[in-house]
Amino acid sequence: MNKSTKIIIVLAILTIYLFSMLSLASALTITSVDTTPEVIAQGESSIIEIGIENDGNDDIEDVSVSLDLTNVPFAPHGSSSEVSFDEIKENRNENAEFEISALSNAQSGIYKIPLKISYKISGETEINTKNSLIGISVNSKPIVNIGIEDGLLLKGQENKISVKITNKGFSDVKFLEVELQGGTSYTTLGPKNVYIGDINSDDFDTAEFNVFFKTNSPGSVNLPIVVRYKDGLNNQYEENFNLQATTYTTKQATDLGLIKKSNTVTYIIITVVLIIIYVIYNRIRKRRKMRMAENSSWLYKNL
Repeated sequence: MNKSTKIIIVLAILTIYLFSMLSLASALTITSVDTTPEVIAQGESSIIEIGIENDGNDDIEDVSVSLDLTNVPFAPHGSSSEVSFDEIKENRNENAEFEISALSNAQSGIYKIPLKISYKISGETEINTKNSLIGISVNSKPIVNIGIEDGLLLKGQENKISVKITNKGFSDVKFLEVELQGGTSYTTLGPKNVYIGDINSDDFDTAEFNVFFKTNSPGSVNLPIVVRYKDGLNNQYEENFNLQATTYTTKQATDLGLIKKSNTVTYIIITVVLIIIYVIYNRIRKRRKMRMAENSSWLYKNL
């Protein structure tokens, strides 16, 4: 290797080294991303604090930190989604603070928000940019309500009970299961567990159980029900409900007008009476005809 070649190699190494040093001198890093609260509920707001460190060897000027909320279900709580700093000196930190609100129709989940930082190195005119993503979680506890749909429940026979499950929260419900637990006043005929699946926000579904109420059961029977489900972030929930079912004997239901009285027996009696009247009428008419014929025959003979 001749002398000129060695000089070229050395110069190349020095150039690479100087270039890397310049890159390090302008280094700007994101040190932390904190949200308060950590999970934003639909329709609520959260503070996002982004830590920025100038770990280079030069001061940095005209720093702009911005969030791009175009394609995510968030809106700036204030008038802007951009924070500016006149200067960040070398080896110094600054915190960019934003307040954003999650839209009320936002689905539960983790969203990636584009983050852009632009700045200039002190003494230079060129604008440098740094792009990154920050993750924000949106979720709220589903609000599940249940109740028994209207229907006549009779003692001493099988009844079909429809339990209505309503999701009144902002978050969807997933993998929902309803269990009717046992009791002393009734017997469950068929499955005690009914799998529903997903229930969207502001929607409902029903679970049906076949139940036999004992003849000596009270008028108001407690039905303990357990509901298990997950939210959009796969958090598991289990809730216990006590539903009150009103039961009647057949006589009570009839007396209260809940069951229409059957007129079948009455119709049968009336029909039988009419048939008897018709038979008697026919017999009487036949006897009259026979008497009239006999009288006519006697008169004819004696003329």
